[in-house]
Amino acid sequence: MKEIGAEIQQARLAKGIKLEEIVHHTHIQLAHLQKIEDGQFDFLPRPYVTAFIKTFAQNVGLNGEALVNRWHEQEQTETLRLQQQQRLETEPQNLPKRQTPATLISLKPKTPETAVALPLAFPYLKEVLLGLGMLLVMAVIVFFVSRAGGPETEALPDDAIKTVKIEDPAQLQEAPIEQLAEKQQQATEQKLEPAAPPPATNELILQAQFAVPTRLRIVRDGRDTVRSTLYRVDQTPSWTAKEQFNLRITPGGAVTLTLAGKNLGKFGLAGQIEYLTITAAGVTNRRAVTPQPPKPRDIVPLDNMPIRRPQGLD
Repeated sequence: MKEIGAEIQQARLAKGIKLEEIVHHTHIQLAHLQKIEDGQFDFLPRPYVTAFIKTFAQNVGLNGEALVNRWHEQEQTETLRLQQQQRLETEPQNLPKRQTPATLISLKPKTPETAVALPLAFPYLKEVLLGLGMLLVMAVIVFFVSRAGGPETEALPDDAIKTVKIEDPAQLQEAPIEQLAEKQQQATEQKLEPAAPPPATNELILQAQFAVPTRLRIVRDGRDTVRSTLYRVDQTPSWTAKEQFNLRITPGGAVTLTLAGKNLGKFGLAGQIEYLTITAAGVTNRRAVTPQPPKPRDIVPLDNMPIRRPQGLD
């Protein structure tokens, strides 16, 4: 690439052209032209440098296309050379295998007549055997220490220890194990006290199930009032009271009431308002009232209505 820059520089000097004149005609910066002549083509991206080289070469009388092609060929050749060099550096060299001489391990016996020499090809066999021997010795030591210590005995609580009293010790050998276990179980059952029954609750629980949409009003214990509510068929509400419930069922309702799991029956009348009083004994009062239609308002004839004349018209 330096040869291409030197060739452009020689052509410019041969024609007696200054770099300032090239800048004036091509509008290329002076620093860029100097770098092209020095063979430094990495100051801008490749497309810009290619266009600058072509324009510079044509202004000094050279074939810019040929120079650019030669630059590209040199660049490709340099890239392939660098890749091949890098591949050679990264590939492992085929070195000859190291010849390991045979190793002789001599085992010294008690008498020199029984000496044994074993030829081995593994150079670290002596160290491996030594390590295995040490591991075996440590395993034997751990085994004997654990056997000497024995398993730890957990302390049992006092209530888990039970004593079976036998009146005649001579019968201990004759009594079977099943009889002893049965006696121990009977003694344990006698000591167990019966569990106390759960405390009885004095609250009354009333539950309702509706066959049709029903408007219902409930007063609990004469003071706690549940406002009139329209209940759907899929609703099953429940209420609690200490002494009694007072219910008001609107006309056309149909509700089945259950008190503490006991079915009280189906209530609700067509065209009548039903009132119920429910205590612990069940339904103690039941009455129905026919609602009175609302009275129509008195209509005053227009002839009898006084007419007020606006003031100022007299």
